[in-house]
Amino acid sequence: MRAFHAALLFLWAILLVPLARAQDEESPVPPAPENGVFDEARLFAREPQRLEAIAATLDALEAKHGFRLYFAIYDTLIGPSMNEQAATLQKNWLAGKPGLVMVLEVDSRQWRYSEATPIVEKLAPGNVVKGSSPSDLSPVELDKIDRELQAALLAVAKDPQAFAETLGTGVAGKVSEILDQRAAVSAGGNRLRITLLAIGLLALTGLVALLVVAGIRRAEAKSRERYAFPKVTVSMRLGAPYGGGKVSTREFGGRK
Repeated sequence: MRAFHAALLFLWAILLVPLARAQDEESPVPPAPENGVFDEARLFAREPQRLEAIAATLDALEAKHGFRLYFAIYDTLIGPSMNEQAATLQKNWLAGKPGLVMVLEVDSRQWRYSEATPIVEKLAPGNVVKGSSPSDLSPVELDKIDRELQAALLAVAKDPQAFAETLGTGVAGKVSEILDQRAAVSAGGNRLRITLLAIGLLALTGLVALLVVAGIRRAEAKSRERYAFPKVTVSMRLGAPYGGGKVSTREFGGRK
């Protein structure tokens, strides 16, 4: 009998776990935080100045580059993984706009990023091509950011508030540096294109000027040309000087 009850409880647990997971997945998504920080763990309830420092860094990033970084902080995620939660928040908070969602689990000191939202370009009816936005960050770039922050994060690992602040401000700062570098490269490319265009216009202007000058010189040369009849010696013809031609006679009347 005990074995039957144990088996029944086991089956009941198996049925409850998917149900609980489904309820967690269907739980309403909170609205996007205005300051960019969703502190579900209430980590900064007693230290609002740290929250303000993170929010200021996130706002500065958006103001400078139009890139919105959201920072979601949880004690422990139950149900969805951090990757899944980041993807869900990005879908609802960014809605395809340039940006990124970073999810931090305080208990484990682990964090994850959402994936870049692709740009969908329609080439023909029914055909689409997905590409990356110029403001998207690649996994390689995000990994580099994490590696550069490791030393600073290890130094404050025992203080969850300091850890979250260092992570939030650090990632925002590193993202801003990457976008600054891209802007510099783009500006350099634009300057090169403008320089080449200016050189091309100058060359075209010079060529047109040479053609105009050549045309003017040709016209002047033609205007200086003079024509004269050649001198021809003509002997006397038919008793008249400079006469010429043929003489014929006609007689009219009957014969005698």
